[in-house]
Amino acid sequence: MTKDETPIDNILPSIVGWARSKAEIFGLALVGSQARGTARRDSDIDLVVLVREPEQFRSDTHWLGEIDWTGRQITSWHDAQYGLAWSRHVELQSQHKIEFTFCPSFWAATNPIDPGTMKVVSNGCRILLDKAQLLSALLRAASL
Repeated sequence: MTKDETPIDNILPSIVGWARSKAEIFGLALVGSQARGTARRDSDIDLVVLVREPEQFRSDTHWLGEIDWTGRQITSWHDAQYGLAWSRHVELQSQHKIEFTFCPSFWAATNPIDPGTMKVVSNGCRILLDKAQLLSALLRAASL
């Protein structure tokens, strides 16, 4: 990593490549401070992952090994439940943290937009992968 690069510059392309290779992933979005452009150098990378079956990724931990962590090792991870969505909080050896929030595809429903979904996307959302155009439709409906 050069002086001007951030963890997101190195890791994000690998995560997008991994998501693109998985048929069960419909969309991937960067959310929060990284998407808003207000992140600090030590800010977490927060991702929303739209999938058919969120629980599939909780029970199968092999997907963590499918991502090229650009020379970093995973030092720890833990899960948290958020209603229909759940997150895997991953910490890398460099002390960078990435939160993968796995949501069923209907999380991006637009008629109506769920208040929780609206809160997440209105707080900063940048589409990284949108195979099914669900995230694009959501952002258009939310007028973002």
